[in-house]
Amino acid sequence: MKWKIISILLFLSFGFNLFFVYKIFIKRDAGQLGNVTPSYRLTNPLAKNFVDSDISEQPVILHYVELKPKIESEIQKFKAEKNIGIFLQDIQTGAWVGINEKEGFVPASLLKVPIAMAVLKKVNRDEIKLTDVVELTKDDLDSQAGSLYQKGAGTKLTVWEAVKIMILTSDNTAKNVLKRQLSGAELNAIFAHVGIPNPYQPQNGQVVTPRGYSRIFKALYFSTFLSADLSEKLLDLATDTQMENLISAGVPSEIQVSHKYGERPDGLSDCGIIYNPKNPYFLCTMTKGLNLPQAKELIVNLSRIIYGYVENK
Repeated sequence: MKWKIISILLFLSFGFNLFFVYKIFIKRDAGQLGNVTPSYRLTNPLAKNFVDSDISEQPVILHYVELKPKIESEIQKFKAEKNIGIFLQDIQTGAWVGINEKEGFVPASLLKVPIAMAVLKKVNRDEIKLTDVVELTKDDLDSQAGSLYQKGAGTKLTVWEAVKIMILTSDNTAKNVLKRQLSGAELNAIFAHVGIPNPYQPQNGQVVTPRGYSRIFKALYFSTFLSADLSEKLLDLATDTQMENLISAGVPSEIQVSHKYGERPDGLSDCGIIYNPKNPYFLCTMTKGLNLPQAKELIVNLSRIIYGYVENK
């Protein structure tokens, strides 16, 4: 009996010591490493403090010094020096290069990503659920982009179904029904969070810049606005959009690109994250004053040049 008691006490003592070591050393070290969660494929929450694009006003950091002439040469072929804005930033180092990166462009459907983020923020706060049902009204119906309008007023769908339709097919009707679920303050919160003027407010000129809009995808990648789970969910959705013939066409087919495009009569835009295994990067391209075939060709060519440079360097 005496030896049984001694054995139990020794076992408890050993267990306590293991717990103590875990708490003091292992858990402490995990905290110092930023609690990196490798289970996420498309986000990198809490990995490290990111070098934001506004820290340095130098137009080129050495990392991309050989790339800028290649970009400029391609733009000159299209005589588009004043018609394109581009912002590229390495996720790991913060190194960046830009052409007209602070020039204002009409965002068009690029604004559907902030709407999705504002809606998912309400999910984060447990104010709504992805399975909640919304109903189309006559005012929601918009035939300019997408086909959801054909189902007519009174059509019911879940919040997540509406988000999927809006992002995957850039559907205006889905955008309208989701935007109707948001207050002005809730929509403005995403723009305030990333530090860019809300283009929905007329006094801001209803434009965005390539450099500024890239912060939308930074907020998703680093999960600074939404939870890591919802950031991952939205980025995963954006890897399978209907328009995969812009920046996606300039990278190998096996490389994931999470992005959103915008189309206007006088140009195209496409912005997102290119998940190069060695050096993932943010890329935002915007055009104006170019016909659509020209804009498409230029964006694809620039994406191909940039990916090749990143891959080889």
